[in-house]
Amino acid sequence: MEHWNNAADKKYTRNLGTGNGIELKSVEQGTATSVANQEIGTPEYFTLFQNYPNPFNPTTNIRYQIPINSFVTIKIFDILGKEIETLVYRKQTAGTYDVEWNASEFSSGIYFYRLTTDGFSEVKKMILIK
Repeated sequence: MEHWNNAADKKYTRNLGTGNGIELKSVEQGTATSVANQEIGTPEYFTLFQNYPNPFNPTTNIRYQIPINSFVTIKIFDILGKEIETLVYRKQTAGTYDVEWNASEFSSGIYFYRLTTDGFSEVKKMILIK
């Protein structure tokens, strides 16, 4: 069931129900403010998504998917390649995950984040603007 209030393109609410595994609770000007129950099934591939928001100040979210149980690390690196923080360092079951990075103690600049699992590694770039 969908409920819309498009007066001046401000707010609307859309309830997609629980049958499809996603419930989008509220939206303002096209930006989701709350998403519940994101698990739809086991992912087919290892995936590291682009962080959101990007650029960011001071927090950003990193989403990733793992199709099998794996030991997972997510590390943050500065522009020189120096490891500055480890966000995830543990065994995880197959699924989709989100982790938040709070960069309030770091200066503006370009940073990299790397997902490493059993047999998979990927790096993406992000920008911190203060």
